[in-house]
Amino acid sequence: MKVIDSRYLADGKLFNHGQEARLIHAEAPEDFEALLSNILDTGYYDQSYYRTHSGLRDATKVNHFWFLSELVRELAPRSVLDLGCGRGDVISLLHHKGVDVAGVDFSEDIRASVWPNIRDAFFSGDMRERCRTLAAEGRRFDTLCGFDIWEHLAPSALHEYIAAVLEVASPEALCVFVIPAFGEDRVFGEQFPLEFEENRPRFDAREPFEYLLAEHTSPAIPASGHLIWAHTDWWERQFAQHGLHRLTDVERRLHEVFDPFFPHSVKAFYVLARDARAGQARAREVLARPSRVTRARLLPRLLQDVRDGQMSLQGNVLPMVRQGAVENLPPPVRQTYRQLRQWVRRLATLARPGGA
Repeated sequence: MKVIDSRYLADGKLFNHGQEARLIHAEAPEDFEALLSNILDTGYYDQSYYRTHSGLRDATKVNHFWFLSELVRELAPRSVLDLGCGRGDVISLLHHKGVDVAGVDFSEDIRASVWPNIRDAFFSGDMRERCRTLAAEGRRFDTLCGFDIWEHLAPSALHEYIAAVLEVASPEALCVFVIPAFGEDRVFGEQFPLEFEENRPRFDAREPFEYLLAEHTSPAIPASGHLIWAHTDWWERQFAQHGLHRLTDVERRLHEVFDPFFPHSVKAFYVLARDARAGQARAREVLARPSRVTRARLLPRLLQDVRDGQMSLQGNVLPMVRQGAVENLPPPVRQTYRQLRQWVRRLATLARPGGA
């Protein structure tokens, strides 16, 4: 393993095109294991990690996690396991809606920040071992979520972890995975273009990259703790080896509704089913309901969560209604934000002395 100097590709696809960068060249499986040890031994996944990489703020849920929770709700879950749940924004919101939830995270440090309504459902430690324990206890979940978790594993251990997770999946289970997958995807397009020329041979071969962007070099730690950087085709193949079928029609319908509200990184999501027929049955309502109808339900749901104290007017809603945040959105989505802005103004009027 060694650190080299490089530059981002200057092909017009990257905002940082042509800028200098440092890469970690992981040439062998043991190099990835060493990087994982560096991550864990330095306490990389501490509270500051979640603030800088996930946007966590005290007492305020992250906006895009609210939309992710709504995306999961569209799949009519009864029980949800969130892999790499952090402090549990998504499952806290789902629990409030009556869904049975559990969450697993690498970090023990994040436990102090877990939302009160799910503290008894939070488990820290190794995801593989926690899933095996839950399976031994007879727990099964009909929806498995992993929002930016798989890329944190050592490549050699990926399949063992997928198998362990599927031990707690019910036969009709659906999986919703967000992954920073590179290249042009047949559903979500190209959210992560190739960044460095050094990775082009592996990119073209649809194999995991050997050159990882460095966040720290002493000791070496890759950016965001990501150990697996690979093309979307590669990721799809890995899940297919475990009998997970991709529901592309369901994905497309969910993209129609939620993409305008997601940062680009969250748009790289997959919906997978253990049984394709059962998965289609679970998602029948999603496909039958026009996207405009689903989108129209979001505003009332958001406002109800504000009233219930699940979301914050100051921390969540007001930043969402800033003019600069909506001017480039599709007309139906702009209308949703206009309605939200009118509601905020009405609320401010009522809050003033003599307001009516």
